[in-house]
Amino acid sequence: EVTEQLRSYISAISLMYRKPNGFHNFEHACHVTMSVTKLLSRIVAPSQMAHVGEDGVGERTLHDHTYGITSDPLTHFSLVFSALIHDVDHTGVPNATLIEENAALAQAYSNKSVAEQNSIDLAWGLLQQEQFASLRECIYASKSEHEHFRQLVVQAVLATDIVDKELKGLRNGRWEKAFSEEANPESPKDAINRKATIVIEHLIQASDVAHTMQHW
Repeated sequence: EVTEQLRSYISAISLMYRKPNGFHNFEHACHVTMSVTKLLSRIVAPSQMAHVGEDGVGERTLHDHTYGITSDPLTHFSLVFSALIHDVDHTGVPNATLIEENAALAQAYSNKSVAEQNSIDLAWGLLQQEQFASLRECIYASKSEHEHFRQLVVQAVLATDIVDKELKGLRNGRWEKAFSEEANPESPKDAINRKATIVIEHLIQASDVAHTMQHW
């Protein structure tokens, strides 16, 4: 049942992409999804897997080196999901143009990451429909998982807005704080979460622009 609902969801998402759009279309979404999946699979090198032992020490080492990403299936799914939906209903017009023309969509999102927020809202609204109840239960089984999934999706899709100066400033600030050699008073958990966020943002950004370099 869940598999069928997932297929139905993907089919519905594909129809929400605008066919006349020459670049931000469902084909692009598929390319980005494949790239994200490939990059996620490369986070842990085969040579590292040889060190995973029955005592679990190797697993903990991998967890630490990859900032917890490899041990969290929800994070994996969230990234793939985000890649699939990141340009839903994209008009083919840059955010800056929508804002300059005072388009209704730009007004609805207060001139901030217009296309990205619209894609999130439409894809999320579709997922909340009754016909995808079993799929939702499979993705998140608790309120905390629901909130975590939502946060990851929003974060990942907004990361594809590489033009917004405020968002870029926030991302640069996270990088400086995460990898600064100066002493940092935050907890180890917060430090790992910040680094994981940076990796997630870079994964989807790289995948988004990689479409133009793929040969197929």
